Amino acid sequence: MSSKWQTVLLAILVAGLTACSEQTSPEKTITEEDHFLTEKLDTIKKTETVEKMIQDAATQQRRNIEDQGG
Repeated sequence: MSSKWQTVLLAILVAGLTACSEQTSPEKTITEEDHFLTEKLDTIKKTETVEKMIQDAATQQRRNIEDQGG
């Protein structure tokens, strides 16, 4: 085989190996994004819980004021 063909085959082999090795990286990125989004969703749920507690306390305070004749 001539050196040109050996160079071409080597380039194809390297390109093929590089393409195959990159397929594992996006899976890790997706997992990291899922983790990031999960943390944000948990924070939103906690915020909604606190908001509901504040609204319930405000409603109770209004009732107490109305019961006292205010």
